[in-house]
Amino acid sequence: MERIALVSDIHSNVHALEVFMNYIDNKSKVSLILNMGDFIQIGPNPVEVYDIIMNDSRFINIMGNGEYMFFDKEIMKRYEKECEHQDWVINQLGNDRMERLKQVPLQRIVEIEDKKFLMVHTRINSVIEFPLLYVKKTLEEFVADYDEDVDYVLIGHTHFPLYAVHWNWKPILNPGSLGCSKEGIARFAIVELDDGLVNITYKQLKYDKEKVIRDYKKNSVPYSEKFIDMFY
Repeated sequence: MERIALVSDIHSNVHALEVFMNYIDNKSKVSLILNMGDFIQIGPNPVEVYDIIMNDSRFINIMGNGEYMFFDKEIMKRYEKECEHQDWVINQLGNDRMERLKQVPLQRIVEIEDKKFLMVHTRINSVIEFPLLYVKKTLEEFVADYDEDVDYVLIGHTHFPLYAVHWNWKPILNPGSLGCSKEGIARFAIVELDDGLVNITYKQLKYDKEKVIRDYKKNSVPYSEKFIDMFY
């Protein structure tokens, strides 16, 4: 049996990430962790999160808009009110980490036990727009947006867990946000594959969000009051 974890939207929250890592190391050991992006920015610990995710061989990563905006000036303009925070993250990571981050793809297909998983942050043609389900509100349009020959589509971006299935198309999974929660809850999913059978379990673990808030202040994170109000 193969066991994998699905995560997204960690957003530089090392405290949520550590709770998750402890769980998968000790209670639900997994061979792979599929990360649907947005692991850098918003939170107070970009270096700590980066070093765990980019150096643990179990992680398979794609960019979210939070990573991609560093390398696309047009997207950066949409977030110009947060430019001081973006500059802070870049300075925290340094040149070597930024160069390595630049190599992370926007999407990828991972094959596990004869099942193909398409990883995209939100939509196959956009790293920043919302999935069609949240725009046009029909499941037919939503699943038609992902026309790759795959068995499952994995998304993030909205921060909300989702399991959408249409009888004639592929399932769409969103594990929810691991790192942004006013309740201090890390959300993720565990997928078990056993001889063609697939079992998906959505999980949530409690972490100490007060530690996150303290790190915002300790690390003098720009735009921190707004982020704390929005996400914590």
